[in-house]
Amino acid sequence: MVLAFASDWSLAVETSVAEAPATRTGGLLHLSGRCDPEGGRTGVDFQSFSNSRLGIGLALAVSRATPPALGYRIARAGARRLAAESDAPMVRAIRTNQWMASGRTLEGAALDEAVRSTLEMSGRFLYDIYHLPKDPQALLSRVVVNETFERFLAETSRGPHVVVGVHLGNFDLVGQALGISGWRAQVLSVAEPNGGYQWQNEMRKRNGLEMTPVTIESLKRAARRLSDGGTVLTGIDRPLPEAELRPRFFGAPANVPVLHVRLAMRAQAPVIVISALRREDGLYELQASDPMTMTGSVKNPDDVLRNAETALAVAEELITRTPRQWAMPHAVWPDIQAPWAAHDSGGTPNDG
Repeated sequence: MVLAFASDWSLAVETSVAEAPATRTGGLLHLSGRCDPEGGRTGVDFQSFSNSRLGIGLALAVSRATPPALGYRIARAGARRLAAESDAPMVRAIRTNQWMASGRTLEGAALDEAVRSTLEMSGRFLYDIYHLPKDPQALLSRVVVNETFERFLAETSRGPHVVVGVHLGNFDLVGQALGISGWRAQVLSVAEPNGGYQWQNEMRKRNGLEMTPVTIESLKRAARRLSDGGTVLTGIDRPLPEAELRPRFFGAPANVPVLHVRLAMRAQAPVIVISALRREDGLYELQASDPMTMTGSVKNPDDVLRNAETALAVAEELITRTPRQWAMPHAVWPDIQAPWAAHDSGGTPNDG
């Protein structure tokens, strides 16, 4: 995604911004997203690049160098480019995720448009957070501080809570806005983060979030934090390569985590599901469920699955409201494949 933005930016901006920080990457900005330096055609792993330190730095430079109208135009053009790469793992994953979220009803051109629209929204989310200056108040100004926001801060200040986020809307931006507003939580993030994730985590730390990649030690720390009445935050919908348990999500077993359920059950802490929808006026609004009690025994897989599916049902409801804002680029159901793109031929979906 970042590389597609950068290449379109190089075509859209005038010479007057040639001294922008992004130009320090030299010829990278002049890639069309598929061209090698010799003029041939080659594949680019957009997802790996987007998650690299260089990719994040390029996104930051591009976003800060462009006004919103141009930034959103770049997001639209980049989305078209990426969506055309129908065999790319990220595009295939988004296609299946959108198909499942529709109740397996989308097909043909409608499903193609859902993929393109989802990519465009993801680009807007990236632009919105990286366009902001370092001033915390500028970030906070993009978030609706309403009754839900204030109630969430108050609720999580009273005893232990496990908060799980749906990658819906600009979850990152709203999470940092909560940190700026005084919310303190240990965030269980991606294990073994690469350069890009490390850079993102540094930004989150500056805004009050305690970032801890998932390790045995960080899980022990999370358990201690909960026992001391604190809050732990993690994701609910980022898939795991090898899932021990597969709770049902949109009607099918999914490779989503159950770590949050086990933490909550052991600590007897309630779970709150949150997301951050983008409104029509461009502001982001926190969505938060009521606290949910995790019942049963953590040693009983059926109890763990039941609790996980209770939280996932809330995530389903949130995603269904604005499915194109579900910015999940990984295959949540690796054994399921959506129908082929309208411009492809042959093939049938594997519904696991």
